[in-house]
Amino acid sequence: MRALAVVLCLLAVLTGCGVEPQPEPERVAVPTATPGTATPRPGDAGPEVVVFFVRGAALAPVPRATTTVTPGSAVALLATGPTRAEVIGGLRTAVAPQSIVADEGLPGGITAVSVTEEFAGITGGNQLLAVAQVVWTLTELPGTTRVRFLIEGSPLEVPTDDGLSDEPVGRDQLLSVAPPGTPRTPASGPTSED
Repeated sequence: MRALAVVLCLLAVLTGCGVEPQPEPERVAVPTATPGTATPRPGDAGPEVVVFFVRGAALAPVPRATTTVTPGSAVALLATGPTRAEVIGGLRTAVAPQSIVADEGLPGGITAVSVTEEFAGITGGNQLLAVAQVVWTLTELPGTTRVRFLIEGSPLEVPTDDGLSDEPVGRDQLLSVAPPGTPRTPASGPTSED
C-alpha cells in the first residue's frame, strides 16, 4: 500500500508540473578557460593586446581586452598584473604596479619606456623576468621590435642573456625566459606562430 502511495505521489508531481518533455536534446555551449588565458566578458568585443606574465621561470602570454592597442595601454595592462584566478592558476609578475610608463615610439621600431627606481631596484632572477615581460609585451605590438629603458630620461642598464645593456633590447636577447615552445634562436619581433 505504501509503495502504491509513493508511486501515485510521484506520478502526480511529474504530471502536475505542466512542462512537456523536450523532443530532442539541445546542445548548450559552455565556455571553458585554460590557465593563463583571459576569458572574454560580455561587452569586451574590442581589440586585444597580449601581455606576458611569469609561470615558473618563463614567460606566459595572456590576452587582454583593451580599448586601444598602443604601447601605453599594453604597459598599463601589464602593470595591473595577473587576475586572482590567474594567480591561482600559477601566474605571477615580476613587474611592480606603476613602475613603468611607455613614452614614445622612436625611429627604427624602438619603443621607449620610463621606469621608476622601484623597477630599477628589482633584484636577482626577477630583474631579467621584469625586463623580459616588458620587452615581449611591447614587441608583440606592430611596429615595435626593441625597447629602450630610461630612468629619469637616461638609458638604464638592464639584464639580458648576454649581460647588462643600456642599448635597446629585443626578444632575441631574452630567449632564456621565452615562453615554452618558442624557438631558442634569435629573431626580432613576433612571428606568425606567436
